[in-house]
Amino acid sequence: MALTIDVHRSLQSIDDDAYRALHAASAAPVFYDRRFLDAAEHSPLLPVEKVFYLCARDGEELVGVLPAYLQRVAAIDPLGLLQRTAGVRDDGGDLGLFSHIMHCWDSTVPVRPDRGDALAALLREYERLARGEGARHAGLLNVRDAGVLGQACGQGYRACHLVDRYDVDLRRFDHFEQFVQRLPNDGRCEMNRQLRKFEASGATARVIAPPFDGVLERLTELCFRTTARNGTPQYFPSAPLARFVRRCGRLVRLVVVECEDELVGGIICFEQGDHILLWSAGVVYDRSSFSPYTLCFASAYRYAFARGLKRLEGGRLNERIKRRLGLTPVPLYSLIARDLPLAALESRAGLGATPAADPARRALH
Repeated sequence: MALTIDVHRSLQSIDDDAYRALHAASAAPVFYDRRFLDAAEHSPLLPVEKVFYLCARDGEELVGVLPAYLQRVAAIDPLGLLQRTAGVRDDGGDLGLFSHIMHCWDSTVPVRPDRGDALAALLREYERLARGEGARHAGLLNVRDAGVLGQACGQGYRACHLVDRYDVDLRRFDHFEQFVQRLPNDGRCEMNRQLRKFEASGATARVIAPPFDGVLERLTELCFRTTARNGTPQYFPSAPLARFVRRCGRLVRLVVVECEDELVGGIICFEQGDHILLWSAGVVYDRSSFSPYTLCFASAYRYAFARGLKRLEGGRLNERIKRRLGLTPVPLYSLIARDLPLAALESRAGLGATPAADPARRALH
């Protein structure tokens, strides 16, 4: 049967079992778990004009999905990464169609194995949708998938190194103590020093699963204050972040460090299969004798070893500290179709439209 593309405006209009089967078959990261996508749709962390889901079907079988977010260029890039690395600038209200949200650090296009035709078709339709929505740019952000990079570049997208993510393969170590002994010299000395200070302080560290014991809102406020202190207060707004995390449900683990019942550090994490991803951190440094950030990482490492997890992903930025903590860089790229035709830029009507009840199906030739 002919491969077709459906454009949906709501995740709820995609069959749950079909999507979960596709996500598993594609081995897509946690950022494409249905719960994460639901959170991104219903509690966006940066302003979004419209949400789309491009679904590739072979007959009735769902063989690929590409989430897409129509956003103002000024909103999508609070860290300035796109402007510095790919020259994507806001010239005054410019729109871009982006996949995934900037808070994801592993963008891909979930497709069933050996369905390169679906990947190619989704990328073509994605650019066409961007033109129709009056977007100046169409782009995928934070991509490391070699198959997606190759296919997109072959279709005219421009790849630029965006930023590095920092990971560690835990299978090389038998336990936490061995891991610490194999850290770089400065990292090993600092980790041991901070652990001694922590143990002498009477503070506590733990990893908790939902329902979070009333800690979540305290941690999201701390994450907000931390990013605000670093110059991007809009990146993790406290209340939307708490709603986002609750919608992610059992995917989430919270690493929390408390000193005399005060939360001094924490990281919102995702656990998927044999991976743990340290996603959003909040710390305050003047309420303890030790480094809450280092202790959060130590607690996450201990948790991962205790659970037999194989990989820890430590997020982006803070290169010096993360290398000292034993992580190594993984390059991430943006894929941008820039400066779409002027005619598209003149068709910006309908930004307030409500999600369509039924998708429009188009056959691809």
